[in-house]
Amino acid sequence: MNIASVKGVQSWWTTRAPRGQFWTYFIAALFFNFGFSVFFFLFNLYLLSVGFDERLLGLIGSLMAVGSLCGTIPAGILAERFGLRWTLTGSIALAIVVSILRVTILWHPAQFALAVVSGCALSTWAVCLSPSVAGLTTERQRPSAFSLMFASGISIAGLGALAAGRLPAYASLLAPKPLNVTQSDCTVLVFACVLVVLAFIPISRLTLRSAVPRKRLTVPSAPFLRRFLPAMAAWGLVTGAFPPFASVYFFHHMGLSLRGTSSVLSLSQLVQFGAILLAPLLFRWMGLAKGVMLTQLATAAMLLSLAYAHDATQAVWLYWAYMSVQCMNEPGIYSLLMDCVHPSERNSASSYTFFISAGSQIVASSAVGISIVRFGYPAVLTGIAILAVLAALLFRRLQNPTLFARAANGREQVVAG
Repeated sequence: MNIASVKGVQSWWTTRAPRGQFWTYFIAALFFNFGFSVFFFLFNLYLLSVGFDERLLGLIGSLMAVGSLCGTIPAGILAERFGLRWTLTGSIALAIVVSILRVTILWHPAQFALAVVSGCALSTWAVCLSPSVAGLTTERQRPSAFSLMFASGISIAGLGALAAGRLPAYASLLAPKPLNVTQSDCTVLVFACVLVVLAFIPISRLTLRSAVPRKRLTVPSAPFLRRFLPAMAAWGLVTGAFPPFASVYFFHHMGLSLRGTSSVLSLSQLVQFGAILLAPLLFRWMGLAKGVMLTQLATAAMLLSLAYAHDATQAVWLYWAYMSVQCMNEPGIYSLLMDCVHPSERNSASSYTFFISAGSQIVASSAVGISIVRFGYPAVLTGIAILAVLAALLFRRLQNPTLFARAANGREQVVAG
């Protein structure tokens, strides 16, 4: 490394690298993300082993999404009143308790109610993340800080899936007496909750006092939003449909072992990480609107191929390709949204987009679970591919050159595909 490179790294570390309590919060996020990554990888498989089917799993997933959606506004109010640190502490404690109850209470109505509460508790982490990072960094440090948070979230999710495939076997070996599959899964699920408890140690050392401001939403009146939101609703049905059932698909439908399934999902996180890094090159080459449409059509092609995969090896490669093109889509969609609305409307536009997307994913999770039981994976994946094509056609309307956006510098720009 030459002197210029060393000076460049030193300059970045001095001016843009996050410091101090950000790293305390970062450590808390590692415990939180890893523990719940292990938990949610195994939880559906655990429920299947005790008599639940895909229809019930889809209903539970949709109820959790309902809880997440309903919990966002109360989370902001709590953070505003009690501060971010206490809100985070309380929500993590609630999430841990509810998760343990979800493992131990298998009565169907209880699972439905606990799924809603779990969604509410976990949504608080997402609501508090941005203001927490902002409160612990300077303006120049924030881009690096957010990049570190999101990149670590992807990598930790991958490590969690990898560990989840191996921990049940270790739990059975270390137990005083042999455990069956259900018992070993249950032990690991509780252990994952215990790991999340470690997040309390760094959070207790934070001095976060910033609040999450209440925002008043305005009616979406811009022509762009009237086209964007229906397109986003269709795309939300696609993104919320298959991923919740991926572990079940490989484990039960394709016959992979638990360890093999965990490896597939873990490596998919690495694939997504690389795809996100390449996404700016695609959008720079194709333009935002055309790039978004291209990734959606590619997603449809991968889903259709996955529907008729002949063996597990083929399905694994197609799944990785599917996840990579689907996740490449997100930076383009949100860049397009922020570029095409007036700065004063960005908060409300983002809020409407979140609600539309979350609502679509709730519908998708429930409908897909029922459809898999009735029609099987090939028919369902074909249907999701058709929805992806519909979403691409709706996003194609956003290439209209008469749509104007006001950029951050206050000038109007024509949004060209």
